[in-house]
Amino acid sequence: MARLFFASLVTVGLLFSMVCGLILALLVLTDQVNLGFAIAITIVLNAIIWLVSPWISDLTLRWFNKLQFIDDAEVASRYPHIHQLIHDVAAEYRFKAPRIGLIPDRNPTAFTYGILRSNARIVVTDGIFEFLNADEQRAVVAHELGHIVHRDFIVMTAAGTLVQIMYQIYAAAMRSGRQGSSGNSKNKGGQALVGIGALIAYYVGIYLLYYLSRTREYLADAFSAERVEGRHLASALVKIAYGIVKAEDTDATQSLLQSTRHMGVVDVKNARYSGLEAENDLDDPERASEAMLFDAHNPWARLIELNSTHPLTGLRIAHLGDIARAKAQAFPDYDLKAAAQRVGLNKGALWSRFWFELAILLFPLALGILAAALQAWVLIPAAVAIGVLATLRLRYPRGASPATTVANLMTDPTVSPVVGRPAQLTGKAIGRANPGFIAGEDVIYQDRTGLVTADFRSMLGFIGNLFAGWKRVPKHIGQDGQLQGWFRRGMGGYVIMREMSSTAGTLRARPYFWQAFLSVAVIVATLFFYFASTQYTLDPEALRIDRTFGEGR
Repeated sequence: MARLFFASLVTVGLLFSMVCGLILALLVLTDQVNLGFAIAITIVLNAIIWLVSPWISDLTLRWFNKLQFIDDAEVASRYPHIHQLIHDVAAEYRFKAPRIGLIPDRNPTAFTYGILRSNARIVVTDGIFEFLNADEQRAVVAHELGHIVHRDFIVMTAAGTLVQIMYQIYAAAMRSGRQGSSGNSKNKGGQALVGIGALIAYYVGIYLLYYLSRTREYLADAFSAERVEGRHLASALVKIAYGIVKAEDTDATQSLLQSTRHMGVVDVKNARYSGLEAENDLDDPERASEAMLFDAHNPWARLIELNSTHPLTGLRIAHLGDIARAKAQAFPDYDLKAAAQRVGLNKGALWSRFWFELAILLFPLALGILAAALQAWVLIPAAVAIGVLATLRLRYPRGASPATTVANLMTDPTVSPVVGRPAQLTGKAIGRANPGFIAGEDVIYQDRTGLVTADFRSMLGFIGNLFAGWKRVPKHIGQDGQLQGWFRRGMGGYVIMREMSSTAGTLRARPYFWQAFLSVAVIVATLFFYFASTQYTLDPEALRIDRTFGEGR
């Protein structure tokens, strides 16, 4: 846990030092911009938002999600195991026990918000009590108490303010550079450099903010494991993901999950994919552990996680397992170390495959950079397009799709978001991937071992997707058949559809068509422009030679 606290401190310190450095650089270069006022306004506005946000959240959740706060006596009566935990932690850390709010929604989620420890709220849905047992409920509430104890409201608000200030510095530097006098070109150039540096720092800061958020989640997990054994939070994370997939989607449910995505015990986007895995593996913890090996060991998982406020589920469970082993506690169900030994995981092979696939991903960019290095500026688009064409066969391997199962695909830790694994599943589409969207072209496909998302990509692009979702996909839902395509894994696993056949007919897709067509079009257009411009450049010289020859004759 000390390492995680240190990581949080270093991240906030890095953001602060970046801001201070940019401010000093800009103030040295110019005295024309009232940067201090802009920063002061940013800090004041964030402070006001921080102060009033709990009451705004109360009103919003009451209005849209029927939130009800229950008094302490009712909590003690209905949920004595949770009441005892909350009061034990509050007494130990000397703050007022947080208010408990209940939302009547089957989607299992929990989150906390507030200003300080003393006025925090913990909100849970009915789904927490439907899908989780008593120990798992305590583990989830302990996780939220961890956020309160660690004062994450303040930490994340302060870090977010620093990132906003970086953007203020960028805007101020650019504005000052445009308005400055033409005689002070040296300072103007310096201001532009500071502005560019601030913009880069702003985007870096966003990813540092994501990293800080993930670190705070790990800290809250560790706090939960201190109060309730880590195995209970591990199983709770799996069941929450399962419950989010199983519970009926409504507008209110979607609003709740999306609006609390950054605050919830899980990231709902990751949870939907994890939920499909949990649907497959809820009664088979060993297979579930093998499905999470991708999260814990595949290098692509680290890149995928960069854009998330929460760690990937497999990484969180691996972290909880490490804590349990350090405390000599049982961790029988989701032991990722044992799973890695069962499948004979080769980390060296995973890294070799990662570098190869990264090279495939970056090859078009590398050709573009090569063209630029050779100063063939006009040919840069064609070079990139050639790279795309050259890698299509690798990203969409041709040939027969071997018969397999969802379980076999999901437990393969070597898959990636770049190179598809050819696969053929036997089963049926059981519904749309986006329930309620009548033109949704993607479906949930079920075989005898589990569920996976089938991603339809029309050769006609967006319009083709809408038409297929509206007219062609519905007749295949509920019909037995086969699905052929390429399995990839990003935040979760999915099959890019090549063909879905059933008793209702055959639905074909050409996911690589537009990439190939546009690449060829770019190459042709670039070469045409190149030769046209070359001919135009040479024509005057050719005319001069002809004219000289005519005069000599």
